[in-house]
Amino acid sequence: MISTQQIAGETAALDLMLAHLTHDAEAIASATADTAVCPTTSTYARQQLSGLLHDAVLAHPDVSLHRPVVLGPAGRAWLQHVAMHGPVADTVMALANDGAAPRHHLDDAQWIATYAISAVARIIDVYGPDETAARITQLRDAGSLPHLIQ
Repeated sequence: MISTQQIAGETAALDLMLAHLTHDAEAIASATADTAVCPTTSTYARQQLSGLLHDAVLAHPDVSLHRPVVLGPAGRAWLQHVAMHGPVADTVMALANDGAAPRHHLDDAQWIATYAISAVARIIDVYGPDETAARITQLRDAGSLPHLIQ
């Protein structure tokens, strides 16, 4: 049985991705607050975003598990317009550069922001901004949350 905290966390995660995609500061703040309602909601949001980042990396047509997974030009161009600071910015850029996380000690909110921004950048790199919005919205509106690359 799916708990209300799971639904809330997964929904807030997708709302956060859409907010970052459109650079909507108020929506980012609202979705961030929704991910932090309780520790369980936060955990589900982080798990959802981590999984979507994984799916987005694997969705790239040139992905190879035998070399670093570097973010392409479309995702990098979008990242230039994202407001990030401190360890979140460092971690997002490390994930974009070689697919490896740096050794920062991030709290849950920072990991959630990192995964949301990184996943959006990776999806944009594969599908472009318009298709990214459509795919995230489709996931958000689905009765269950399927994988991104299906």
